[in-house]
Amino acid sequence: MQVDAKQTEQVDTEQGRSLVWRLVRSAALWVVPALLFTAFSLIWFYRASTYKNFNDPLVSTIQALVANVQDDPQNVDGEVNIILAHQPIDARYQLALSGRYWMVGKLQEDGVLKPILSSLSLSDTTLQLSQNKADEIRANQGEVIRAFSVGPDNEPLSLAAQSVIFKEQNLVITAAADRRPAAQAVQRFSMIALGLLSVLAMGLTLAIYMQVRTGLRPLFELRDSVADVREGRASSVKGKYPKEIKPLADELNSLIGHNRDVVEYARTHVANLAHALKTPLAVLINEAENKKSKLAKIVKQQTGTMNKQVNHHLRRARAATRGQTIGEKTSVTQTVNSLVRTLGRIYRDKDLDFQVDLESDLHFRGEKRDLEEMVGNLLDNACKWTNAEIHILVKAEPDNVANIRIIIDDDGIGMAQNQYENVLKRGTRLDETTPGTGFGLSIVNDLATAYKGSLALTKSPLGGLRTTLIIPMVRE
Repeated sequence: MQVDAKQTEQVDTEQGRSLVWRLVRSAALWVVPALLFTAFSLIWFYRASTYKNFNDPLVSTIQALVANVQDDPQNVDGEVNIILAHQPIDARYQLALSGRYWMVGKLQEDGVLKPILSSLSLSDTTLQLSQNKADEIRANQGEVIRAFSVGPDNEPLSLAAQSVIFKEQNLVITAAADRRPAAQAVQRFSMIALGLLSVLAMGLTLAIYMQVRTGLRPLFELRDSVADVREGRASSVKGKYPKEIKPLADELNSLIGHNRDVVEYARTHVANLAHALKTPLAVLINEAENKKSKLAKIVKQQTGTMNKQVNHHLRRARAATRGQTIGEKTSVTQTVNSLVRTLGRIYRDKDLDFQVDLESDLHFRGEKRDLEEMVGNLLDNACKWTNAEIHILVKAEPDNVANIRIIIDDDGIGMAQNQYENVLKRGTRLDETTPGTGFGLSIVNDLATAYKGSLALTKSPLGGLRTTLIIPMVRE
C-alpha cells in the first residue's frame, strides 16, 4: 500500500508540472551530458598533447647525449672515463635547480644512479629510480623507459632513461624535468574549459527555455483567454492562434456557446413549467376564495402550500442553471448601494441606520438578478428584525482567494445557536407574526451553493444576527 501511495504521489507530481518544465527538462537531459562529454574530451586531448610536448624534449635530450658521448682520450687507468662532445643546448641545464636535469651514469642495485657526467642544474646530486623501474631499464636494453622520480629540490620529476653499452660498460643516460608546470597548465585548462562549458550549458538552457516559452505563447494566450471567459471579463475566446491551436479555440467557443444555449433552454423550460403549474394553482385558489365550505378551506390551505413549494423548487432550479453560466459579471458596489436605498425607503417608518463599508471595484462572477436576490433577501431579513442599526461590510477574501465576503449585522433580537441550521431549511419561520414565507434564507443558501459559495449565520457583535455570504469574484 505504501508503494502504491508513493507511485500515486509521483504521478500527481508529474501531472502537476508545467509543460515548459517538461520540455526544458527533456532538452537539458541531452544538452548537459553532451557538454560534459565535450568538456572531458577536450581536457583529455589537451592533457595528452601537453604531456607529449613535455616528454618529447626529454627523449631528444637522451638522443643528443647518446650521440655526443665520447671516450676520454686522456683515460689512462682503464676505468670508464667519458666526455661529451657537445652539451645540450637548453640553457636550463646550466642553471642550478632549474627543474631540467640530465645524467650519464651507472645504475646501482637499489635504483640509485651513480653519476659519471651530469648537468650543472643537478648541483652535485643524483637521481633515483624505483626498484621496478630499475629492473625494467636493465631488461630493456636500448629502449627509452619513462618513470617518475624526485628532484634535488624535492620537486616531482618526469624522467626518461635509456640503457646503452659503451666500451663494454652498461651506462644509463637519463633526462628529467619538473612536471608541475605541465600539471598546472592542464589544471588551468580544465578549470577554464569546465567554466566556459558551464556558462554555455546555462546559456543553452536559458535559450531553450525562451524558445519553449515563445513556442508555447499561443497556448498561454489561450489559457488567459479562457480565464477571462471564466471570470466574466470576456464572452468568448478571442485572439489569433496558429493553425495547430485554432481548432481548439474554435471548439472552446463552440462549447461556451452550447453551454449558454443549454442554460437558456433550462431557464425557458423552468419558466414554462412555472406557468403551467401556477396558472391551475391560481384558478384553484381563486375558486376556493369564493367558497366558505370546509373543503374550500382545505383546498385554499393546500394550494397555498403547493404554491410555496413550487416557487421554492423553481427558484432552486433557476439557481442551479444560473450557477453554471459563464462570462457574466456584476458590480457589487452598485447592487448593494441600490438595495440599501430601496430598502431604506420601504422601511422608512423604522428610521434605519445603514453603515456601509464597501471595497471598491469588486465584481460578482454571476448574474445581477442573482446577486440582488441573495443580498436583497439578507438585507430584507435584517430590516425586519433590526431595531435600527445595520452594518454592511463588503471586501475581497484575503490570501488571493477569488471570493467576495459580504457581512451583514443587525442589532435585533437574533436567534439561538441551535436555530442557525434549521432556519436555512425551506419554509422555516421562527416568528409567524412577521410577514414572510420562510424561503428567503433558504433561497440565498441555494443560490450561494450553486455559485460554489456559502452562507453562514453567527452571533452579531451588535447583538442580533450576522449573515456572512461568500460568492465568487471576477479577478481583474
